Amino acid sequence: MKFESYKVTPGANIDLDKWSTLPTREESEVDFEEEIQKNIEKMDDLQKALYGESKQSLLVIFQGIDAAGKDSTIRAVFSGINPAGISVTSFKKPSQEELSHDYLWRHVKALPRRGEIAIFNRSHYENVLITKVHPELILFENLPGIESVSDIGEDL
Repeated sequence: MKFESYKVTPGANIDLDKWSTLPTREESEVDFEEEIQKNIEKMDDLQKALYGESKQSLLVIFQGIDAAGKDSTIRAVFSGINPAGISVTSFKKPSQEELSHDYLWRHVKALPRRGEIAIFNRSHYENVLITKVHPELILFENLPGIESVSDIGEDL
């Protein structure tokens, strides 16, 4: 699989209408399985280095509509990595405890420590976008300034 066509450079203008979400004809499911296996082995080595160095952390965010395959993709892609250094958090409807805290508390709480990897099934940005469309959803939540959303990755 050719990953270069999916890379985005910082500051680039992106037109998502021009990006196909389907594989090309020459890419088969077998190719994807082989690539995933190679990448799992490489990620396992990189995770060991990340853990050993303990200077940085990694946050991987999966965003998609319901039934888009986020959970199965997470299982397939991260199956060969040591589970001791990885956490997966799915952000569903906030619990009573979560509602009693700051708007982004549950996301900040799930951020990885140095040397670890955290996977978010849905993004903290989604909360901001949804509430722009449905502001009634946050009438009783504690809201930080918008800077808190962009600052959430500063320590990663």
